[in-house]
Amino acid sequence: MCTVTIIPVSGTVRLACNRDELRSRPAARSPVVREFGPRQAIMPIDPVSDGTWIAVNDSGVAATLLNVNLHPNAADRDGPRKLSRGVLIPRLMACATLFDAEEVSATTDARQHSPFRLVLVDDKDISQFWSDGYSLRYEREALGDQPHLFTSSGLGDALVERPRRALFEQMFTPGGDWTLRQDAFHRHSWPDRRHLSVCMEREDARTVSHTVIEIRPERIAVTYVPDAPDRAQSLAPIALPRSRRVTRCGELGTSE
Repeated sequence: MCTVTIIPVSGTVRLACNRDELRSRPAARSPVVREFGPRQAIMPIDPVSDGTWIAVNDSGVAATLLNVNLHPNAADRDGPRKLSRGVLIPRLMACATLFDAEEVSATTDARQHSPFRLVLVDDKDISQFWSDGYSLRYEREALGDQPHLFTSSGLGDALVERPRRALFEQMFTPGGDWTLRQDAFHRHSWPDRRHLSVCMEREDARTVSHTVIEIRPERIAVTYVPDAPDRAQSLAPIALPRSRRVTRCGELGTSE
């Protein structure tokens, strides 16, 4: 359950994510730098899987993961899946290019995981892998000069898509400061519809963190709020210089 926006602004790609979780789920650990072969990546850690729902590496490949909820509160008819969705992103962080990350993602066995949408982005393109729990669907589009929205909810993705997208289109009209608008969008909550809000809250779940990834030509950075963005301050950003090493996923060869 998440809301993700991606905006291009002044030579920077800015990805923001509200993570919504059940109140019973253990709190995530704040972002750390981990090594994956020749690459370094920044990611918060989900203690349940030791994986993550969002990350970016030093070559400027970012990934975020949303649950797919085709029907509200529907149980998986095949029972619990063998592997957590939290393991999907770490295996991409050794990749130097979006194309490499797509190749690795395409090998995912959808039957091993509950349904998901995996969003990959660099400074030129956005890719999606959408799983219904049985097969994968893939698409790629140019990042372009427009904002992008992805959202989901345990109440059913269709229930929240329409009001959140209407708000998104209202807030991201041409002109103005899109960075400020993106921050405001992720803090937004309707007092009488908290369960549908971008910064959401209901009896069993709420927005538990907010992450911003910035991909710049010279560096990448992650800023993390360990709570809902309308009630807490962000931690100090973690940054890495942008690497130009072009080794393929998992290779330990020399830099070029």
